[in-house]
Amino acid sequence: MVTIRAARIEEVGRLRELGVTGWETTYAGFVQPHNRRAYLAGPFWAIERLEAIAADPDCLALVAEVDGAVAGFLTVEPAGPGQVELTRFYVDPERRRSGVGRRLLEAAIAASRSAGARSMLVNVFADNAIGRAFYEREGFRLQRLEPTRVGDQQVGDAWYDRPLDAG
Repeated sequence: MVTIRAARIEEVGRLRELGVTGWETTYAGFVQPHNRRAYLAGPFWAIERLEAIAADPDCLALVAEVDGAVAGFLTVEPAGPGQVELTRFYVDPERRRSGVGRRLLEAAIAASRSAGARSMLVNVFADNAIGRAFYEREGFRLQRLEPTRVGDQQVGDAWYDRPLDAG
């Protein structure tokens, strides 16, 4: 059974662990190892940053719990008037393709809609075909492709948007 709930401050170490595992398993084919390590050591994945998001009432940090263990999480942050951004979304590799991610996303969409957001943004590496296909199945529409840097290499970002006024 999957339970979706708010993340707790004391769980941010596990959230970071899931993010690191996600980066190492999903992006290994196109982000060089030294660039993955450098990014994961930076402020985006700092424990303090994750704690701040979990404690901020304007942000959303949800976990999926399976058999008493955190199997996935996501964070949503304000992106502008009526808009939020899905900033982190990772599921334990052993739980991928089991519905955990879909349940997390559905809960985040419902909570964001209830808080007054009208749309949700997400960016995903352009080379992450599995991630892009997931978002497209979930109603996100590609808005733009643009270059971005991860350490000393250039990769592509795919920016998606999903209206929240309808399922």
